[in-house]
Amino acid sequence: MAEKLHSLLTNSAERTPDAAAFIGAAGTTSYAELARRSGRFAAGLRSIGLGRGDRVAVLIDGHVDYLVAYYGVAKAGCVVVPLSVETRQKPLCHALRHSGARAVVLDGDNARYLSGQASSLPELQHVVLRKPEAIEAAGHFALLDLAELHDGDVELHDSGAGGNDLLSIVYTSGTTGDPKGVMLSHRNLVANVRSIVSYLELDARHRVAMVLPFHYVYGNSVLHTHVAAGASIVHIGDTMFPAAVIEAMQTHACTGLSGVPATFARLLSAEKALANADLGGIGYLTQAGAAMTPALTQKLRAAFPRARIFVMYGQTEAAARLAYVPPEDLDRKLGSAGRAIPGVSLKIADAQGRELPHGAEGEVVAQGDNVMLGYWNDPEGTARVLRPEGLRTGDVGHMDQDGFIYLVGRQSDIIKVGGHRISPTEVEGALAAIPGVRECGVVGVPDALMGQAIAAYVVPAEGAELDRRKLLAGCFAELPRFKLPQHLFIVDRLPHTQSGKVRRIELREWFEQNLGRKL
Repeated sequence: MAEKLHSLLTNSAERTPDAAAFIGAAGTTSYAELARRSGRFAAGLRSIGLGRGDRVAVLIDGHVDYLVAYYGVAKAGCVVVPLSVETRQKPLCHALRHSGARAVVLDGDNARYLSGQASSLPELQHVVLRKPEAIEAAGHFALLDLAELHDGDVELHDSGAGGNDLLSIVYTSGTTGDPKGVMLSHRNLVANVRSIVSYLELDARHRVAMVLPFHYVYGNSVLHTHVAAGASIVHIGDTMFPAAVIEAMQTHACTGLSGVPATFARLLSAEKALANADLGGIGYLTQAGAAMTPALTQKLRAAFPRARIFVMYGQTEAAARLAYVPPEDLDRKLGSAGRAIPGVSLKIADAQGRELPHGAEGEVVAQGDNVMLGYWNDPEGTARVLRPEGLRTGDVGHMDQDGFIYLVGRQSDIIKVGGHRISPTEVEGALAAIPGVRECGVVGVPDALMGQAIAAYVVPAEGAELDRRKLLAGCFAELPRFKLPQHLFIVDRLPHTQSGKVRRIELREWFEQNLGRKL
């Protein structure tokens, strides 16, 4: 496989030109058409003066135009900066300014945020819009219609960029602070794709139900891996409406679904829709983005008994994936984040980078062709995590004798109660196993006596009644007394990032504001 990301599309288009690459609300796009339109988009970028290394931001979700733009940027030798469509003026302008984007491709709904921003975005020259009716709202930039850029006659399919050339700047989801711009090369992303296609055994027969945001590194990885396999990507909506998603999965005869724990928790809440649907064709489920509790894993297995479930672990800094649990090992290694994917090596290290023995707790360190080039315009941040021993992930855990990683949390999330170091995921696992708990989040909060205390926020399942005694009893059955939550809150929802991770920093803010109903 060539180390050029756009070659994934080119190869699939040559093998099966008429096969469905993308199925969405606007219709079906074949591989040949996707290749042609992305080649014309690349030529369009060159025609307006953009070349190798120029950054192009993309804010599109749920539409084939995201793939047209992404692969078009790659073919032109430019650098794609995928951003969330769920944005506001300040974060959007910050990302455009920080990345030095010379062009932005976006839906008209977000064009209004650029109005009056020309002076604060001196490098931004071109605004490419999917909805021409919003053109006047963008302000003083050179405005273009996206359709015109990929409807020309000239096509460009390879600028020569590849290998270690920068392909994408991906901003982290910012669960604990300001996002960083992760620099990923063609080699990084192709290595990630090659490994995932191998262990998932993806091929052209597959049809994945797409519910993840396209800009999110996990969603982006799902797109690239299925394009590489010549499979079909079916955009079926948001899991905020789980019954509709279940119906769409059946209608489109999907064979796979990729999600974060919140994705599957929402689907499992639609018990009636699941019971009435024929989803026997679902052959694989992949989970990443955050730790999935053993209780949720077991519920998922019961709901999809024929599916192979891949529990996975990774980071944006690793182009998405670092480890996975083979489905045949799920029972034997329940609670594990998995073993290293092909092409990656993992170890547990101390602060000095020395490898620790099996069972010893330390930081997960990774090496492989998928590990990022560094953080954009942040040499100090890069030097902190890219060390001689490898990528310092910031995740704390231990490794068993079979090479399987067990995570206990982020270094910044570990709760220190007196002399004890407590993982919030362990407490969350105990809470999640209690009947009537739909979702939960645990954080450390200030405590005058012990330094920190454990605060838990619990979302009840529909119709469930929860009280302090029931929750504490459930926790006490699994945890020692010093790991029991000192503060319990029932809330209607938890704050999530776009990628589905619980924003622990916001839970801490909730505690400071005394938000929620304390039990």
